Amino acid sequence: MQVCEHVLAACFLQDLDDVDILFEGGEAPILDGSAGPYLRAIRHAGIAGEPRPHGLRLSITWQRHTVSWPGDTQPERARTFIDLSDGAQLLSSGLFRGARPDCALVFDSTGSSRYGARPRFPKEPAWHKLLDLMGDLGPYRAQGRLEGDLHVKNPAHQSNGVSIQSALADGRLRWQRDAKASTLTHRS
Repeated sequence: MQVCEHVLAACFLQDLDDVDILFEGGEAPILDGSAGPYLRAIRHAGIAGEPRPHGLRLSITWQRHTVSWPGDTQPERARTFIDLSDGAQLLSSGLFRGARPDCALVFDSTGSSRYGARPRFPKEPAWHKLLDLMGDLGPYRAQGRLEGDLHVKNPAHQSNGVSIQSALADGRLRWQRDAKASTLTHRS
């Protein structure tokens, strides 16, 4: 599936490790550009077990902004952001079906958000980079509960996997294999 990081981030934020979610068309809908709608849908569907506090501390530094995740759901609200020229190219490639101007921060060549939506809160693009890191951690989380510290400078989907694997190799991240997390169940 393409563009699934918001779904994976929502599962990560709820500490889910056993989930089946089906999408038609091979792409998760952009919705409001954040993981928030997915997080609310997961909560509405129902969760078996009790989510536990994460033993994981995440932080990123991106464009001189550092943001840290203490284990809450704040990053869920951070929306996608793109450069105006990249946005036109992505839309013409068929991605982001159903996208609306308010589902992304679209920056012009000066770095101003003059198109689409305005930031919801300070450092929203940096928070979205952290949210994307959570989504990129999803496949690793599915192998077991993670604990430790991970700081990534200039995160990007292409390099996050390398940063995660490096942190696992040197012990900054570890699996807690004996701890069972929550699973998603459907309530009628």
